[in-house]
Formats: sequence, structure tokens, C-alpha cells
Amino acid sequence: MKSVRLMLAGVQSESPKILSRSLNATATKTRTEGSKEIRKQVNLKAAYVRSRLTLRKASQNKLSASIATPVRGLLLSHYSTDRQIAGSNVSWIKPPKVPARGIRVKVSAGSGTKVVTGGDEIKGKPFYMVLPNSRRVAIVGRRASAGSSGGKIKVLYGPSLSQVFDDVVGDLSEPMNVYLAEQIEKNTDAVLRGY
Repeated sequence: MKSVRLMLAGVQSESPKILSRSLNATATKTRTEGSKEIRKQVNLKAAYVRSRLTLRKASQNKLSASIATPVRGLLLSHYSTDRQIAGSNVSWIKPPKVPARGIRVKVSAGSGTKVVTGGDEIKGKPFYMVLPNSRRVAIVGRRASAGSSGGKIKVLYGPSLSQVFDDVVGDLSEPMNVYLAEQIEKNTDAVLRGY
């Protein structure tokens, strides 16, 4: 902050313009780099991740920019090895048949595929179900005992984008702070030249 104040001392009246431009450039860069880092951890398409990293830009009146991500976990079906099931552009009427070898998913970008078991909470093998509101296919299992709301079916979820973004944001903070300082310098020069 000390170096930023010194840089802006000569152009104090233009500092909101300089800072808002710099913050917006840095937030955009952070979204791009965050998307790359997320995709190194989980098996998701670039367009899908980018569409869910929502950028809130700074203005000269509000010198704050942020990136928001959905908090809710992603349906485990997003990680299906069957592209038709993993795709979000298909509206299902009835669920597909479960393959004889079981439902396979690839959650981690760096590991192989795994057969979904559902864990100790699920009895029997997981199966597909069409969710009534979204018409998406979900991977579900029958609970061994009723859930907290009394339900016998458990919808299986993978990690949320928010969880993965929280994991990678620490690695991005230092390079993005350097990038912000570079942007402030660049935008200060631009303002001094009349832009």
C-alpha cells in the first residue's frame, strides 16, 4: 500500500480510475488463472468452469472486485465418463441404464476413472435418476437408513467449485498481487498520457 500511495501521489484525483481499471484487469486475470488451476485438480471443461466463476467488477465509486463461485457441490454425474451424462445440455425424460461394469466417474484430473460405490451409507449399487426440476441425470443410491429429512434416496455430489477455488486461491495470491502492482503502474502511465 505504501508503494501504491507513492505512485498515486502525483495523480491523486485520477486514482479511482487507475485503481478500478487495475482491479478489474487483475480480477479478470485471476479468473483465467483460477480456471486453469481448478482444471488441474478436477475433471471439468474450461467453458463450464469459466461460466461459473462470476466476476464482480470494480467501479470508480466502489474500489472492490471479486470472483464468486457456486457453493453447492456438483452432481457426481458431472464427472461421468459417459459424455452424454456429464454434459449439461441434455434434458432427460427417463434415466439411462446402469452399465454392467457399474457407473464410472473421473473426478480428479490427475487420476483414473473409478466405479461409484456410494460408501457405507448406501445399500446396493448406485443408479441413475432424473431430477424433476432440472431434468438432469443424477447418480443416486438407496440409503441404508433414512436420512435427516426422512428420505431413502441420496443424491451423490462431487466437490463444489467453491471448495476447489478456495484450495487454489492461496497459490494465486502472490502472483496476482504482483500483477496488480504492474497494472497500477501501467494505468498510472496511461492516465498521465491522457488515457
